[in-house]
Amino acid sequence: MGFLDNLKRLLVEEEQSSEVVEFSAEDFEEIKPRHLSEDEFYEVIQEGVTLVDFWAEWCVPCHAVAPAVEELARNYGDQAVIAKLNVDDYPSVAANLGIMGIPSLIVFKDGQEFKRFIGVQSYGALAAAVEAALSS
Repeated sequence: MGFLDNLKRLLVEEEQSSEVVEFSAEDFEEIKPRHLSEDEFYEVIQEGVTLVDFWAEWCVPCHAVAPAVEELARNYGDQAVIAKLNVDDYPSVAANLGIMGIPSLIVFKDGQEFKRFIGVQSYGALAAAVEAALSS
């Protein structure tokens, strides 16, 4: 058997053994920030790294920072919890943390505040804080 015959045989075997893999829309579902309730908040921040965006629907700067938070969820959602908490719905959480203005974004590491941001922040600044918390 010559080289070309072996190559043809290998190609035929490969074609016959190839599986067709089908994907559904769920396989490509986009990772989004998790919306937390008051009860979930205290539970979620206890372990690992969590970034929480404290926001309100009426807050224009909150909407300005939202794309960066969504991108963080896509890029770090498998390593950290990226979440949002509406301060109008859960004002006691904001009060307990001393949040006086929104947007406020806090990175927690194992239940402790690691880094706090007030106002609109860039993706880079937030990603650097998440990276620092993950590596500490």
